[in-house]
Amino acid sequence: MIRLSPSEQLVWDAFFVSVTAQVIQQTRDRGPEYIAERAAEIADEMLLERRERCAERRHAPVDWVGPA
Repeated sequence: MIRLSPSEQLVWDAFFVSVTAQVIQQTRDRGPEYIAERAAEIADEMLLERRERCAERRHAPVDWVGPA
């Protein structure tokens, strides 16, 4: 399990709510356990990718200019 900072927890919660709404629309025939597990997996992946991008930006050279 990933330990989250308070700000990351807020982001994860927002990802989870958003993804859950999308999963519900796409898989109406699945049970609530499947929907919650799938949404949590996707939210985890999104948070990990966000962490990786933040780490890359922190370690990038000062003259590097790219998308935020």
